[in-house]
Amino acid sequence: MESLIHPDDAWSIWAITLGCVGLSIYLEQTRMWAAKITGPVLAVGAAIALSNTGVLPLSSPSYDLVWAYIVPLCIPLLLFRASIFKIIKTSGSMFAAFHVSALGTLIGAIVATAIFRTSLPHAGELAGIMTGSYIGGSVNFFALAATFRPPEELTSSLLVADNVIMAVVFLILISLTRFTFFRSNYPMPHQEEVEREGNENTLQAASFWKAKEISLLDIAKAMAIAMAIAAGSAKISELVRATGAPDLVKGILGNQFLIITAVCLVVSTVFHDQLEKINGAEEIGTYLIYIFFFTIGIPANLILILTKAPVLFLFCVVIAGVNLLVTFGLGKLFRMKLEDLSIAVNANLGGPPSAAALAIAKGWKDLVLPGLLVGLWGYVVGTWLGVAVGNIAIRLFE
Repeated sequence: MESLIHPDDAWSIWAITLGCVGLSIYLEQTRMWAAKITGPVLAVGAAIALSNTGVLPLSSPSYDLVWAYIVPLCIPLLLFRASIFKIIKTSGSMFAAFHVSALGTLIGAIVATAIFRTSLPHAGELAGIMTGSYIGGSVNFFALAATFRPPEELTSSLLVADNVIMAVVFLILISLTRFTFFRSNYPMPHQEEVEREGNENTLQAASFWKAKEISLLDIAKAMAIAMAIAAGSAKISELVRATGAPDLVKGILGNQFLIITAVCLVVSTVFHDQLEKINGAEEIGTYLIYIFFFTIGIPANLILILTKAPVLFLFCVVIAGVNLLVTFGLGKLFRMKLEDLSIAVNANLGGPPSAAALAIAKGWKDLVLPGLLVGLWGYVVGTWLGVAVGNIAIRLFE
């Protein structure tokens, strides 16, 4: 279907993109119904609607800019306050919950491959890709797609199913505290504190992102440091990939996003006091990640997934469903907090920005940073685990 906006019409594409991002943020902070859905889900939904009605093209050089520059830039901005000591101190119980959820993804990928091995071509390769995506995020999805190289039409349809399931699970997770079963069987101290303070029905996003003092110098420092980290990491990864190093080395040091994360953790730890004084980095990084959320909704061709590849949708449903069963089953057994489990699942299936958005939407302010950090840990391990699961699934079922 030819779109109303031409793929090369960058001005119109960016005007619509930034307009939808701005509207998503506005609604999240001013309307209770939108706050319950959250801004990232609104942004993804807007993109799906615009691409499926033929307003926006499914591919464009403008979208490529988001992956090439905006995503690498927003990661350092979001990690300015993520010193290694803070990670150890603040994400202990959630770190454990994250790995329980990651185990659910691993089991789910094997189960899905076993179920669909005869009806879905390249099921093993797709299991590896979805393992990376449902432990890390879209970054890992594309890294593993480039590794296993299944047919392009399968990859595109799989990405659609991935995004749709992510949005549905987000809506489920944000509603769990309302169900008697979960309130009775899981400790939920953060939610109880929100309810005691009478904040259950307040606009948490507006409260979290309230106005603060940000100077022009703060913006200049934040952007300069973030760009230096992103650019330096890109150069290092390019140099490593151009060498004759073993594939194992290239897979680590040739991955720009892994390098960015590692450099950010070192810089944030060594220069913790200096970076703490720079205001505005989180706000700028979050705004950029909203643009990323909008962009990942663009390829979601619902007609394609429902008419030509419904089995891919079911494939993702099985993986996500097993993840939920394993996470909350083991979580109940080990008396883990409902908030930790919810954000851990979100970090696995939706990535760090989605995990942080859930914590903000629910008013669990102390869990915003841990959610972001365990999500970033998923970026680090997702590709490795995806390669392992993909190769195991291929040997077992193909």
